[in-house]
Amino acid sequence: MAKVTVTLYMDETDKEALQQLADAEERSLSQMAVLILKQAIRQAKKEGKIQSGGEESS
Repeated sequence: MAKVTVTLYMDETDKEALQQLADAEERSLSQMAVLILKQAIRQAKKEGKIQSGGEESS
């Protein structure tokens, strides 16, 4: 599946917390954001909030 660029705007304190979490797990900020978003998407699919169709990369 092709990767796309997404720009996010967030509070500086949230960005710093995300960076700390990424550092603790030895991931980049981008990798950490993608991981968290994938977890949220999986949970939303499980709860029926969004459709389960389409490919999901690991």
